[in-house]
Amino acid sequence: MRQAAPRSIVSKATARALKIARTLAGGRGLLLCAPMRTICGPSAKSGSRCSRVSSAGAAGGQSVIRVSVVTMQLVTTIRSPMRSSLAEYARMRLTPERASSVNFMPLKYPLVHECVIVIADLFLPEGGSTDAAAVPGLERIARFGHGVVLDGGWRPWLARRVGCHELAGAPVACVAALTADPGEAGSVWLATAVHWLTGLTSLHWDSRGLLRLAPATLQALAADFRKVFQGSGFRLEPLESGGFLVTGPPVADTHTIEPARCIGASIATALPAAPSLRQLGAELEIWLHEHPINLARIERGELPISSLWMWGGGNVMRAPSAGAIPQATSAERFYGSDPYLDGLCRARGTRAHALPERTKDLLESPAQRIVIVVELAGLLQADRAMSVPDALATLDARWIRPAAALVARGAMRSVYVVANDRCLSLTRHDRLKRWRRARRGLAGLQ
Repeated sequence: MRQAAPRSIVSKATARALKIARTLAGGRGLLLCAPMRTICGPSAKSGSRCSRVSSAGAAGGQSVIRVSVVTMQLVTTIRSPMRSSLAEYARMRLTPERASSVNFMPLKYPLVHECVIVIADLFLPEGGSTDAAAVPGLERIARFGHGVVLDGGWRPWLARRVGCHELAGAPVACVAALTADPGEAGSVWLATAVHWLTGLTSLHWDSRGLLRLAPATLQALAADFRKVFQGSGFRLEPLESGGFLVTGPPVADTHTIEPARCIGASIATALPAAPSLRQLGAELEIWLHEHPINLARIERGELPISSLWMWGGGNVMRAPSAGAIPQATSAERFYGSDPYLDGLCRARGTRAHALPERTKDLLESPAQRIVIVVELAGLLQADRAMSVPDALATLDARWIRPAAALVARGAMRSVYVVANDRCLSLTRHDRLKRWRRARRGLAGLQ
């Protein structure tokens, strides 16, 4: 964005200016208005505005031209016109203008002060390969920037970053429940549609196993759940950001593992400890095994829904009191489709927007802080031929690399990339740390 600063401001004419103007007139009967006293910017081209010729008349055989406004401007000089020599004034050109004005010189400054990019479902296995993905933007940030480990994951860190300190320690489902009405329920969970791979002796999580369902599918499953599980005490509510909110009676141990953290592992290691949750999970598998929605998905060549995995649970909490959390301003914008992000936005009195197609579109919004939450699951589901490294390369090319380039040339102050319980940050001055070694692939996130 460009902001204009004054280059020259018209003021009162001086006696020396009048004398110089009469000298330049050369005795030809020209009555000129002299240049004005000018206040010049530190790097502006000097100039002065005056009045120009408006009418002419003849009297006694001698032509007299009356001048109303004459603009005199030096071709190149860094000094005030009033301190210039007569020779310099001789090289001045006259530019007609209707009225006095203020010249402006362009100044550039960072419009976006901070950009936060969260890859919500990227969790790397211990000892896995880190150089398979082509992510030059992430490599640049890992080399020149700073990295820290996030205790508790990206959600508490983001809550504190945007001023929601009271929600930083709350369960994920409780924050997401701020966008819905839990009613008289004692506990809440998030429920994600998952697909499991069947092995010889167990079921395993697959990298494509986190399913994003269409809004119509979410509504149909929620309506059928109310019929089948009537009287169980549990209720299934679809969320605008995708997935479900499960409400139910109070449970002593609500803890369950986030499904994105279980990719590649057996589901036996992630089953909830509460017996009531285990029983509900088994009943959900039976309910969905030959569900009409699943049969239609198989006919379309889509992965069937193995179950609804409940996670992020906790006891229902009261909404934050008025004034406890600062309200969002026009200088902040949130993008993405995540239930936790929606809960933070609701607490701050705003909403999350859909992801734009390009990073350039983000700069057109009048925001000083931008938060983007993206997922690999949507890319993997949209293109069955895409691998996880390909999806990471796509996210890097679309979001991370353009943001790092903006920081490098001073158009953005800082960028944060959060994934795998790590936070990498890059500021404008970090590009000077040329002595640091390059870190290939995803090494900066381990």
